[in-house]
Parts: sequence; C-alpha cells; structure tokens
Amino acid sequence: MIDLIEERRLWEMLIRIVWPRGPICPHCGERDLHYLKEINPDYRGGLGRWQCRVCAEAGDPGRGGTFTPLTGTVLEGLRIDVRTLWLIAASFAQGQASVETAKEARVNRHTTDRLFRLCRAALYEGRSTEPLALTIEDIVELDEVYITAGLKGRAGGLELEREPRVRGLKRRGRGTWDSDRLPVFGLICRRGEVRLFVLANVQTETIRPIVEQMVQRGAQVYTDGYCIYHFLSRQGYRHQFVNHGAGQYALDLDGDGRCEVHCNTVECTWSWLRQMVRTYRGVSKVYLPLYVAQFEFLYNRRQQNQWNRTLDVLQMLFQLDATRAADLLRQVETAEFAEVCPVAD
Repeated sequence: MIDLIEERRLWEMLIRIVWPRGPICPHCGERDLHYLKEINPDYRGGLGRWQCRVCAEAGDPGRGGTFTPLTGTVLEGLRIDVRTLWLIAASFAQGQASVETAKEARVNRHTTDRLFRLCRAALYEGRSTEPLALTIEDIVELDEVYITAGLKGRAGGLELEREPRVRGLKRRGRGTWDSDRLPVFGLICRRGEVRLFVLANVQTETIRPIVEQMVQRGAQVYTDGYCIYHFLSRQGYRHQFVNHGAGQYALDLDGDGRCEVHCNTVECTWSWLRQMVRTYRGVSKVYLPLYVAQFEFLYNRRQQNQWNRTLDVLQMLFQLDATRAADLLRQVETAEFAEVCPVAD
C-alpha cells in the first residue's frame, strides 16, 4: 500500500500530522518560511526541509535555520526516508515483528527496534485514563491473566539478583512480579473498549482503585469467583460471578435461555494477548507494560482498517514529548516498576 503512494504525497500527509495548522519553525515559532525545494528545484536536502527567515537572519547556528517535520520530535536525527518511516509505522500498526519489518523495509534491525520502542512508549503515554463509556445495558467483565516474562541477560543490562528462572512446569499459585509471572488486570465492556494494567500482584487493594476509576458505580459487572472481587457489591456495583472451581462457566439467572453471566469475552481477549506477545519471541518483564499498551491500542481499534491505525500511531508518536519518552524508557529499562505502572490520579 505504502509503495503505491508518491513520496511527495507521503510528505504532505506527514506534514498535516505534525503541523495540523501548517508548517511552523520549531525554534522560534515563526511561520515566515521558505520551502527549499520550491525556491531551488536542485536542492538535494530532500522534499521535507524548510528555512526560517527569522532564524536565518539571526544567524542561527542550527543549519542556517533549516528544519524538517522531524525536528524537535522524538524522531529527530532519524536517518531513513519518509517512505520507510510510513512502512515501519504501518507494520507496527499491524502487530508485525521487528525482525520481519526490518527485512521488508531493508533497514537495520536496530532501526526498527528503536522505532517500535518509541511507538510503544507513545501508546503507553497516550493510553486512555477515562472511565469506560457505558450505557445502562452495558456489561463489564473483569479478569486477570498471568504472562510469563523474566529479565533477559544482556550487556549493560540489569544484573540478576537470583538464579536464572528454570524453564519447565509452571509454579503453583498466582503470579507476581517477583515470580516472573506478571499479572495483567483487564476491564472490558462487551460492546466497547478494554483497559489493561500490568501490576506487581493482584489483590483487592491493588485493583480497587482501578475499578473505581474505570467503572462507574451501579454498573453490571461479571467476574469469576476469585475472592478479590468480593468488594464490588459493597461498593455499589451489580456484581454476579461464575464459580470456575465448581465447573460453572456461564449462568442463566433470568431463565430466558441465554447464559448472560460469564467472563468469556475477557478470557478470549487473553488468548489474543498471548498470541501477540508470542510474536515477539520472549518479552522482558520490564517492557511488558509497553507491549500491553500496544495490544490495548490494537484491540480498541479492531474495527478500523490498517491505514487509519497507522495514522493514529503516527499522530500519537509525534505528540510524545522527547524528554518524557527518554524518561519513560529509562524507567522501564531500570525496572522502576512502581513508576511505570501507577493508576492515574
């Protein structure tokens, strides 16, 4: 799809994403600009470079006041052409692996790794903290899943303070950050969106703030029989549950022949999440929140086509502040877990 679009057209669409109101100098904010390719058709700096008259007259040392749509963004200094940028963004929006994308785009894998990581950071930073949009008839399902993800040994990386995790049969009990089986807590509206949170553990104290923030009181909530959900009725939610331990997976409480009480929707979502994580052949637990944010983005836009998802990825990427991106990636790389996975105030 991207290969069929002219380079000039790709630049025009990228410019509208970065500057919805037209080009503006990232250094001084002026709009008195020269488009260098127009004033000099033989200019070899590419199609997407402007010169600010104010910066040029002031003797700005930054390349004579010239800039591109990438200047001042998280992608500043990126050494790929605009078509490759669109191709990588489209592959990311499709859930494709970095290695496969690097082969298709004919770039070094480190380039796609960097771009994919920035895209995930942008999706994590831009994820919705608004409550689920519910009507009186909507049903919310709550559940948790445990993703096996440890710390990967690498040069200059984290030092393990324990023996490497033994691959084999899973341990008894529920997973935690320390046991390398990270809990992912999910809230899903059957006819709407999903909200996902990577937590250090799942207890009533850790999920209660999330539920109270994301689900309005009085909503119909279905869960399994795990005791951490017993607070829901006391907090004003219409709570029903199925007891998986007793072989209950769906209940018909009103006798209409439809088993409306179940949490199969969210459990089906977990199979999709595991399938996406499996694509990347082992995810370090410090990066799992970013991968979960990517999955939440793709799930909530599952009705959109790939082109619209690509536009959304690029818009969120260029909205990401460069300083915040560096801060966020530093937090995940140094395993500052409490800073990466808080509930928004």
